[in-house]
Amino acid sequence: MMTTGKTIVLLFLVFIILGSLSIYRHKNIPANTFRSELWVDKAGYYVYLPSTILYHFQTEKFPEKIDSLEGNGFSLSSGKVVTKYTYGVALLELPFFICADFLTTLFDYPKDGFSLLYRKVINIAAAFYLTLGLYLLFLSLKVHYNYNFLTLFITLLILFFGTNLYYYGIMDTGMSHVYSFFLFSSILYLVTHKGKYNNKYTYNIFLSLLIWFIILIRPTNIIFALIPFIWSATSLREIVLNIRCLISVKILIIWVLTFFVIFTPQFIYWKYAFGHYFVYSYMNEGFSNFLSPRFAELLFSPNNGLLPYSLIFIGIFCSFFLLFNKNSISIFYQLFTFLLICYLTTSWHERGFGCGAGMRNMVEYYSLFAFPLCFFINKVCSIKIKSFRFSMYLCIGLLVLISFKVNYHYYGCYFEDTWNWTQYINTLTYPVKLI
Repeated sequence: MMTTGKTIVLLFLVFIILGSLSIYRHKNIPANTFRSELWVDKAGYYVYLPSTILYHFQTEKFPEKIDSLEGNGFSLSSGKVVTKYTYGVALLELPFFICADFLTTLFDYPKDGFSLLYRKVINIAAAFYLTLGLYLLFLSLKVHYNYNFLTLFITLLILFFGTNLYYYGIMDTGMSHVYSFFLFSSILYLVTHKGKYNNKYTYNIFLSLLIWFIILIRPTNIIFALIPFIWSATSLREIVLNIRCLISVKILIIWVLTFFVIFTPQFIYWKYAFGHYFVYSYMNEGFSNFLSPRFAELLFSPNNGLLPYSLIFIGIFCSFFLLFNKNSISIFYQLFTFLLICYLTTSWHERGFGCGAGMRNMVEYYSLFAFPLCFFINKVCSIKIKSFRFSMYLCIGLLVLISFKVNYHYYGCYFEDTWNWTQYINTLTYPVKLI
């Protein structure tokens, strides 16, 4: 077992490696383009920081035409800073923004909130939360399964390199997904280590803050809010008992207070930008395909489909099958969550959720699906027939390699037909150069 000092050193090294890799991958990417740290959605999440700290929401002080230069992820045309996105991602980016703001003065860069250093620290922020998210997930897996270090470590490596978590942790660093992945991993850590919290009020303060925060970032994340009640339950009676733990005046007060702590800044912003304390800021966007879901495209299409970018889900599906007869409600919850996320995604007015490497709104849920993946990896490692075990290793390695190459070389929207594989296959022919 590693000491605390060795753990900190290892985490720091991982953080440095991931941060350096992210900065390297962005070194030749010009600002104001699809692959840059601030573009459309990414700028929409981020704009709260310069608006609050540098410009005090005075649009005339912003750099000229900066909203259009950043892909119109936010708007300044009405005399107000208007973004449909919530402030959650910006809050997590805040410490890194402050560092960039200090460094711009030190190195004589423009202190405008959008110059080089402000962009580059977004890569550092993503690497930081990715590192923490993976570590907290490691600790949760260790408690839940008590497998050996190598099995847990291989699981995390496969999760990172074999899914589009790589892309959203290293390339699209300004998107919300890697930050939500960290928050989801934090909730799982709390739930799996609940026994360490002798004070139930402290536990509920942390838990409620995290749950309200993930809902703030993406309301559909409310699905994940069920985790504390069902995770270790083996019957409906245990779920009821878990819920009853919340039925006390003091704990309900905690949840109400933390709700207002998290959401009050957003309510104030909505009142400023839209004239109401509570609005649906996505306007005409919504779940307009409830009655016409297209699951085949969602799962298999080269245009933002799940499996072409995260082939290791084949192993996760196998785990669902193997675990189905286990007397654990959490297994049914994981399967239910997967199906519900798929249904909500394909019901959205734009099935692909815009440009993205694979099914991007599944990324944060990888913290949950790491558990069946870990079970699958352990099963493979336990195969007694050496030739069969070796064949499985090769298959897993091939799935990871294909997924990694596709995510590594993803260069933008696939505008071809939904089932046109030409651009997808082309990405597999490019050589991977990590340095």
